Amino acid sequence: NAIAESGRVVLDGILFDYDKATLQAASKAALEQIAAYLKANAQQNFYVVGHTDAKGTFAYNQNLSAARARAVVEALVKDYGIAPARLEPHGVGPLVPVFSNASDAGRERNRRVELVER
Repeated sequence: NAIAESGRVVLDGILFDYDKATLQAASKAALEQIAAYLKANAQQNFYVVGHTDAKGTFAYNQNLSAARARAVVEALVKDYGIAPARLEPHGVGPLVPVFSNASDAGRERNRRVELVER
């Protein structure tokens, strides 16, 4: 369990289209797994941290990443009944890439959301 080991986990399966904060339909299975974890570990609270690729201005990406984090929180609260007080959305823009932004594939993977213990 990555959360138990490092206090954070990339939410694989939660992906966004370029320049959008709308969750892709394929994100549903990942959201279900996250919700199940949150329900089984009701004492834990998390930051939901949104990330972007490096295309565009820093300010734009900062806002976009925050919107992506809010989209995940909204889905978990609205669709899965997670208490909103347990999840605090934040955006960090392009500051923490996990792959090179030189390729389309790398940029796609950098458009992600993480859970970080708080």
